[in-house]
Amino acid sequence: MAVPTVTRYQGAVGVSLSYAATSTPALAAPEGLELNVVYAQLTGAMTINATFPGLLQFQRVNFFFSTDGTQRIVTFGTGFVSSGTLTVPANKDAIVSAIYDGTNLRITNREIQA
Repeated sequence: MAVPTVTRYQGAVGVSLSYAATSTPALAAPEGLELNVVYAQLTGAMTINATFPGLLQFQRVNFFFSTDGTQRIVTFGTGFVSSGTLTVPANKDAIVSAIYDGTNLRITNREIQA
């Protein structure tokens, strides 16, 4: 995977990642800041298997997805509790929020944007 673009701003860190059928991000944000992970537009199904070399317990992580003209499925695999799939309708955006429990990300909210 290409090196992610990392941006730090007002109490949060943003990471931009390329689309890949299988994504294995190494999630880290300094000082317990909220981490926002933004993927390039989904052009196929995706599975995310995350690792956590730099997260603190109870740190919040948000994932942002957008689709092209086709419905896309995102599967939350290794590193997630409440894993499973998210169906993002064609031409829509979705946000998935999670809290790091010290071992895994626990998904707390899934939202499709209008």
